[in-house]
Amino acid sequence: MPAPIVVDIASGPAVQGELPALLVEACSRAAGGGGCALGDPKHAGTPLRALAVVWLDGPDYRRLRVDVASLGAPEGTLSSREIEFREEDPLPDRYRTAGLLVAALASERAGSATPPDPTAAAPTAAEPAADAPPPRPLGWFLAAGGLVGNGLDVGPARAAGPARVGGWVMATSLDRRSGFFGTLSVSYAAALREPAPGLSVQWLTLGGGGGIAAPIAPLDALVRARIEAAADWVMASPRDPKKPEETGHGWAFGTRTAIDLVWPAEGSVALLGSAEAFVRIHQTDLHLTPKPEAALPKGGVTGMLGVQLRLR
Repeated sequence: MPAPIVVDIASGPAVQGELPALLVEACSRAAGGGGCALGDPKHAGTPLRALAVVWLDGPDYRRLRVDVASLGAPEGTLSSREIEFREEDPLPDRYRTAGLLVAALASERAGSATPPDPTAAAPTAAEPAADAPPPRPLGWFLAAGGLVGNGLDVGPARAAGPARVGGWVMATSLDRRSGFFGTLSVSYAAALREPAPGLSVQWLTLGGGGGIAAPIAPLDALVRARIEAAADWVMASPRDPKKPEETGHGWAFGTRTAIDLVWPAEGSVALLGSAEAFVRIHQTDLHLTPKPEAALPKGGVTGMLGVQLRLR
């Protein structure tokens, strides 16, 4: 059985998980034979083709260094290479590049008749390497979770009523190279408790917009700032056992701004937390019989927490 190349990631935004898996996949494709595997070279314990140590460090992890010791190489024992990434090069491409560079140096030191070209191990945004998987700058995500936020204003004085709680679903399309993204969302909520005796209230909200995303490399997280247009449809009905149920409707258009935090940034499954502030530009009051009169607040905040799935 062909011996593998064992790779140790000494530093970087992620040493385990999905990003290192991209490194191993790219390395194995280019190296052939026994492929590549993650592990500590000091504790490999099996026949090896080569030992490699990878560093991703410097500002925003833009500096890559690879050291490869090929066992049985006719010349010396160690090969090293350093490259500098551009700021816009995404982290997944940097890990793939590291894998290609490991394979190139290992083949070079082993005297391979057709070693991979080491310069091809540094794909750029404009010119990806032939051995690298095609870049996938556009990502699609689907998230769902719970929310809590401002409810109705009730009574002549428009006093703040109880909070609303419910659930939401959000679809996101993200351009990883530019950081721009678009969203579509829908949510349904109900008053945590009756804003007035016998009054039941529900909200249906549709939203769409976009924003800009940026990675927080030390935390392996992604922060997103977004602005959206939103439309609310509110249904309120007094429950009076002596009378037929009557329903009041109200609607509003407005905008909302939000800060989202996604962790881990490149995870297939990630936690998503969000804080939203909304302003209603145009709205109608809820006219109910019997009283109380209720209205949508002019603005407020909403907190959201959920899970995000990466679809592509």
